[in-house]
Amino acid sequence: MKTATTNQDHDLFIQEMAGVTPLKETGRITANKSQDAEPGQYYRRLAAQYSEEEKNCVLSLVLKNQLTENDWLSYKRDGIQNGVFKNLRTGKYPLEATLNLNGMKPEQARDELLHFVQECQSCNLRSVLITFGRGKSAGILIKSYLAQWLPALFEVQAFYTARNHHGGDRAVYVCLLYTS
Repeated sequence: MKTATTNQDHDLFIQEMAGVTPLKETGRITANKSQDAEPGQYYRRLAAQYSEEEKNCVLSLVLKNQLTENDWLSYKRDGIQNGVFKNLRTGKYPLEATLNLNGMKPEQARDELLHFVQECQSCNLRSVLITFGRGKSAGILIKSYLAQWLPALFEVQAFYTARNHHGGDRAVYVCLLYTS
């Protein structure tokens, strides 16, 4: 019984396709190949999204350098003593405040960072911890932005990747300007 149905289906198919002509072959094959992004393509796309005013802002959302998961954050402003920087990077200063940027978008993280630094300045806090989490995209992105934003803030004197018990490469110690 299956053969009769198959033969009928085949005959109906041939009858329906009677007036159809095959496409002409061009001799070349076209394939939709996904293009690998050029190294600077991501940054050019990001820069095109923002106005000139935003690009020149102190805490710009135009990312200049994408870090990797294993990159360490380190910065010391001129005039900071080596002993102070050593105590910061070894985690010897008591943490007076903590900011968690984990899971935030760059716009939110920037606003939270500014608010946090202003709040710490008004309370005369000097040693703080900023956590940004781990992840292939969000954590590394915020880490990259922090590496760009923190040196741009006048209040930030130094920063260094935190010790493992404070979050390791998912957090950063920050030494703020002391105003008495």
